[in-house]
Amino acid sequence: MGRLLEGIRFIFRDLQSDGWRSAITVINLVIFISCYFCLASLAEAGYKFGNQPRDPDELMMISHNVFDLSDSQISEADFKPIQELIPSPVMSVSPLMLKHLNVGGYFLQLRAAPLNDFETVHKLSLIEGQWPTGADEAVIGEGTRSLTHWGVGDTIRIYGVDFKITGLVHSTGTKFGSIWMSLENAEKLFNTYGKYQFAWIVLVPGVDSDAVISQLNNDPRLQGKFDIYYADQLYQQYTSALNDVRDISLILVLLALLSVMFGVYGSTYLTLTERKRELTILRSVGFTSRTIRVVLSMRTVIQVIFAYLLSWVITTLAIHWFESINPIMIHSIPLPVIISAKILLVGAVLSIFFAWIGVWLPTRHLQKSSVISMIQR
Repeated sequence: MGRLLEGIRFIFRDLQSDGWRSAITVINLVIFISCYFCLASLAEAGYKFGNQPRDPDELMMISHNVFDLSDSQISEADFKPIQELIPSPVMSVSPLMLKHLNVGGYFLQLRAAPLNDFETVHKLSLIEGQWPTGADEAVIGEGTRSLTHWGVGDTIRIYGVDFKITGLVHSTGTKFGSIWMSLENAEKLFNTYGKYQFAWIVLVPGVDSDAVISQLNNDPRLQGKFDIYYADQLYQQYTSALNDVRDISLILVLLALLSVMFGVYGSTYLTLTERKRELTILRSVGFTSRTIRVVLSMRTVIQVIFAYLLSWVITTLAIHWFESINPIMIHSIPLPVIISAKILLVGAVLSIFFAWIGVWLPTRHLQKSSVISMIQR
């Protein structure tokens, strides 16, 4: 144990004597590892967004050929063809109001539905607080909290009116990053009574969903005016927009880690080239090539660990700052980008592994070099 501590002290003194070269090596590693953190967290956010659980028994009806979903207009009379299919194959149909609004500097989705349908139709589950039972009350999704850092009890201004956040809810798909309020409050806020953007349809489990979609799309009362989709179909369109970004990010993650290896390789090779005299002295006093390689490896690992922790702090602050001024949104759905424990652990292991390879490659010849051959060079 004493020899190990003495070796570590020797390595630290060596790094200190290197001065600016050690600092430049750490700075290079910080750049590469920071790139890894940014790209890995973006790839993970895209993966999580695209792999949320979805319900195949949910359909939605919107106006025909609308570009912005908030432009869809459905009246109460338009629900009749769907209501005629209750209790089978349709279990229930619920009006849903959708608005894209700037709330507190964030462009978010505001959704409104009958309060009784929050849990039964839209599958919202309360994590914290309580449901918005009174006027000027709302709840927010996990994605919204992750983006805005709002909490239960906070007051937010929506369309010129102050609303109190009474609860935090869990939801999936496109509902992950929404603000929710009762339909009664939304109709009063926007002064649009009996006008909705969606008819949210819940089917009886096990029915032929395609047959129901075909039947409703061909109903003369709806044909040409409205379209019936799987509720997941909209979510899948959002997900497909992230696939390329996620795949490219994963490739760049690998390149960032390989850059750590090449950076360490260059630094180690430079050390071996400039310190031939010192290495020869060490070999002549009894240091084996394996011991020298261990010293160089420990020296590099210390630099990598220091650069890794520094990169973690810098990248975390940078992501937080970027999301505060320009959050990543997918059709008004916030995409939370965080450095998870998995990214931190995997990155640490891979960084040290690639750094070790970067030391091993230029030191292979040491085993074949004798003290005499090193003196003669």
